[in-house]
Amino acid sequence: SSGINAEYGGSPMTGPTAMRVAPAVTWAQRKDRIFVTINVRECPKNYKLDIGSKKITFSGHNEQGNKEYVLDLELYGEVNKEEYKMLASDRSIQLCLSRVEEGEYWPRLLETKTKCHFLKTDFNRWKDEDETDDEDESANWESMMNNMNIGGTELGSEDEIADSDDDDLPDLEDDKDMEKLE
Repeated sequence: SSGINAEYGGSPMTGPTAMRVAPAVTWAQRKDRIFVTINVRECPKNYKLDIGSKKITFSGHNEQGNKEYVLDLELYGEVNKEEYKMLASDRSIQLCLSRVEEGEYWPRLLETKTKCHFLKTDFNRWKDEDETDDEDESANWESMMNNMNIGGTELGSEDEIADSDDDDLPDLEDDKDMEKLE
């Protein structure tokens, strides 16, 4: 180990010449939780992620060693840093953070009102505040996390997870519907 710490501007691979950039981030929210996705396509394995009550920090290097990805998000509100779920792949890190205070939507993800070029709304996950069918998203997250067998904190009991997955799903193969299509 070279003993060089990335916090002091150098890295074992590249020295201080790596270009520092912010990874792309998308986010969405519900009354009780925040979804944050960090795009890590360039540095799938070498990264460090910290979740604080009002802060998310991320750092990592791309495989070529010429880019250092640095993210320091000061959140608008408080999240429970002990109760979060993470789903990491070689393309992204998806976080589901529990809000400390459930209630009105945050007006923005970050404390600052300054627009950040790397931060965008995740419209695939977004639901308006008055929409009530967010049970499905929660169930999907629970199911995905359990199927992946990844550590993290359980948000609900096993009973909730087992019961909520298959409720009210339409049949995929209905003969009458198939005839109409043909």
